[in-house]
Parts: sequence; C-alpha cells; structure tokens
Amino acid sequence: MLSCLGIYVDKNLIKYAKVKRVKNTYKIESSNVEVFEDLEKTIEKIIVETDSTKTPISINISNELYNYFDVYSLLEKKDIAKSLDIEFEMLCDQKGYDKKLLESRYILMDNREDPDKFKSIYISVNKKDLEQKIANLENYKLASISPVSTSITNLIDQNETDNIAIINIENETQITTIVNGQINRVDILNSNLEEVVSQVNRMEMSWKKSYDVFKNITIYDSEVKNINEDENEYAEFVMPVLYKIANETKKLFKNFKNRIDKIYITGMGATINNIDLYFQNFFSGISCEILKPFFVDSTSLKLPVKEFIEVNSAISLALDGLGFVNKDLNFAPSSKFDNIDFEAIEQFDVKNWKEMLEGPLNINEKVLVRGIAVCVIAIICFSTLSRSVVNRIDNQIASTKEKIALTENSLNNMKNDLDQIQDQTEVYTKIVENVDSLNEANNSTANSRVISKDAIPNLLNQIMYIIPQQVQVISIENTENKHIVIEAQSEKYEQLGYFSAAIKNDQVLVNVQSTIATKNDSYVQVTIEGDLQ
Repeated sequence: MLSCLGIYVDKNLIKYAKVKRVKNTYKIESSNVEVFEDLEKTIEKIIVETDSTKTPISINISNELYNYFDVYSLLEKKDIAKSLDIEFEMLCDQKGYDKKLLESRYILMDNREDPDKFKSIYISVNKKDLEQKIANLENYKLASISPVSTSITNLIDQNETDNIAIINIENETQITTIVNGQINRVDILNSNLEEVVSQVNRMEMSWKKSYDVFKNITIYDSEVKNINEDENEYAEFVMPVLYKIANETKKLFKNFKNRIDKIYITGMGATINNIDLYFQNFFSGISCEILKPFFVDSTSLKLPVKEFIEVNSAISLALDGLGFVNKDLNFAPSSKFDNIDFEAIEQFDVKNWKEMLEGPLNINEKVLVRGIAVCVIAIICFSTLSRSVVNRIDNQIASTKEKIALTENSLNNMKNDLDQIQDQTEVYTKIVENVDSLNEANNSTANSRVISKDAIPNLLNQIMYIIPQQVQVISIENTENKHIVIEAQSEKYEQLGYFSAAIKNDQVLVNVQSTIATKNDSYVQVTIEGDLQ
C-alpha cells in the first residue's frame, strides 16, 4: 500500500490531493483547495493535516518555457543531449534568455514526417524558482517536480487510442496534445481565468470566494440564463473569456497536421456547469468531455466527482509519485523514488510472510533461504573485493601525486638554471661585443700595434678554460701596451681568489696583481691586472 501527496501551486492558490495505491486500484484519501499568502507555511499546514510527513510528495514547476527541436535519431543519447543543448543555447541568444539561469529537461517523440529524426519538447524553468520549491520541501520526501501540462495525461485511461487534446483552464490555460499515445506538444493560450479571478476579488474582497464563483455558474446553449441571479452573478466576466479560449483553441487545431478526435476539459474552468456542452458547439465532430480520473467511478452517487475534477491537477501530480512520472521530465534532484518497483511492493503481503516463518520450511522455502544466503555471501565478498580495489586505487593515486610533485620541483629547478644561463649569456654577449670593438680598433692601428693580433683571442680562450662557473667577467680592457685589466665578480670570495690564482699559475698574464675585493649588493667585485707575455 503506497500513498503520494500531489500539490499544485498556481499564483496564490494551492490544490492538493492525497492518492493511495493498492495493487492496480487507486483511491483519493483527501483533497481540497487553499488560498495562501505564505506558501511555505501553507504547504506545511497541508502536509500535517493530511498526515503526509513521511509520505512522498509531488509538486509542479511554474512559469515554464516550452520549445521544440528536431534531432537525428541515429545519434547516441549523450550526443542527442549535446545537440539539443546547442540548439537551446542558440535560441537563448536569439531571444535574449540567460541560459545559466534556466534548468531544462526534454522528451523525445517519433517524427512521422521525417523518420530519421526525433521531435523534442524542451522544457525550461527558472533555477531560483525551482530551488525555492525544493527548499520548501527539504524536510519531507520529495518524489517529483514536474510540469502539470505533461502530468495531466496521467488521468487518461492508458487504453485510449484517440488523438486527444486536454484543455487545462486555470489561472493559465494550457493545451496538451496527445497523438498516437505520445505527448505531441504543449501550447499556452493568451486567454485565461486570471483576469476574471482578479475582477471578482475586487468586488468580493476574498480570493477564496473569487475561486469558488465558477462552481455556481451554469451555461445553456453557449449563453447564460439568469434562472438564479446569485448563480450567474459573474457570468458576464466569465463568458467572454471562455469564448476567447474556445476560438484560440479552434485556430490552434487548424494548424495541426493530425486530427483531434477528443477534447478533455479540466482545471478551474471544468467546474463551470455545462462547459463541455459549450465547447462542443465550437468543435463539431470532436467529442468534448470533462476530464475525470480514469480510476474514479463517475456513475457512483457516493463519490463527489465534481470536487475531484476541481483538483485534477493535484491528482495527476500525486500519480507521478505513484509510478506514473516521466523520469526525463522530473526536475527533482536525484529522487530516491525513481527506482522503486511499485508492482513488487504491492505484491508483498505481510501475513504470507509471517506464515512462511512459522513451522518447518518446505522445499521452495529452503531454496529461497539458500538463495538469500548465497546473495548475502556474494555481497560480502564483492564488498571486500571492492574495498581492496578502492584501496589500491587510492595508493596509486597518492603515488602518482607524489611523482607529479617531484617532477614539478625538477621543472622549477631547470627553469632556475635556464634563467642563470640566460644571464651569463647576456654578460658574455657584452664581452664579445667589447672584443669586437677592440678588434676593430686593432685593425685600424695595425701598423702601430704593440701586441700581436691573436693575443686577445688567445687570452679569452685561456680565460674560458680556467674561469670558475660562479665567476662573472664584467670587462676586459687593454689599457696600454700589453697591460690588461680584468674586472670580475662573484657571490663568493674564494671563487675570485681561485680565478686570480689560476691566471697567475697558468701564466695567462705575468706580473699579476689584484685589488682588494669590494662587495656590491650580493656580489663581490675585484680587479685583476697583468701583462701579456
């Protein structure tokens, strides 16, 4: 035995119905209509009054957008989703929607005009509105959040084969079309009862009375007869709206490529007496009926059928939570009721289970017990193996992260070395430039040269072999005759001493002298003088 509470929120109105399922039968346990000022408090009140604190709850989305796209049927499911997302993104750019603020779902339908493609109804809702409804029910068992335009089809007998249009006349008028057993499209009309409700409220100063007036209006042959003045007091407001709704629907049907065989009327407008006869005058050859839940016996005098019709939207949402929901259109976050096997739950009988536990086990029961034992052992083994695999994976991940860190550290060191090499390159480039200038000067004064033309290159070559790695040569200058002045720097005193000693010991220069070292910032500078041989 399962129950679900359906809640339909429309402007400042809530319709609710709690439906119980027993095997393949359904029963409406409680239902009503409430006008609210504080939505969260009113929902909490309804849940408490219907004893639904532990009952699955289904609620509708509001102010949704409907768009239609074609997509190739041969694509995989993930590619279909990507294709539709791109189509919707392009549409948002055209219409100025902010795609980031919208949450979307879609369903696919067969396309008789082009068998290579699916037709798609793409439904979007504002994320903030959706999050608010989820927050209102965060302390309860949220089963589904679905558009009532698609859930309303739950009320139709599944054996129906006709092409059907459901006109749901609430504050907003929605027409859901079903062709060949599939939802074909959803249209939102410009005409609705919201303006009428507001007009009546200005006179009655009560929203509750404003919604109740529709039950007291009776239509005869498309015109209102004032048999009872109190009954039809507000008919002058209602009739023009109904006329517009009927004509808009008629124009809409003319554009359909599929013939509509039957029209169902539901919602607030369905409580108007004889509204089905009124619409029948506009649609000759099409059967017009009031939509009644398929499981309600309309011939029984004990059932207040009209009261059920008033909350059809809520009943259809309750059926969503009892296994009728289209999971592709469920906006609830990962509902834990999506995978419930309702048939298996209904077939479970507590009395039979108790009887099975009493007395000796028969052969079938022994096989069942052994099967359960095998399943339990398999689950334990699988859990142990899974835990071992997960631990190995975690260790591999940790090892990989450590190696990545070492590699990144090595790369950083290499980068530092490269920076130092580039600095040295710049220094030696300047030295080469100075040497080139010196060579040019020597060429111009070749006749008056005191030293040979190869002396300086030989000097540089010798310095290159003896200079320590951490010593930088700032400049080399031939001041006079064979006298050479070398300026060098390093971060360490001993490196400069080693360099000076190497020049002297290898007889790169003779009469070598060096000045007292001076420190500039982090570098120690020294001047080394000597003569070429």
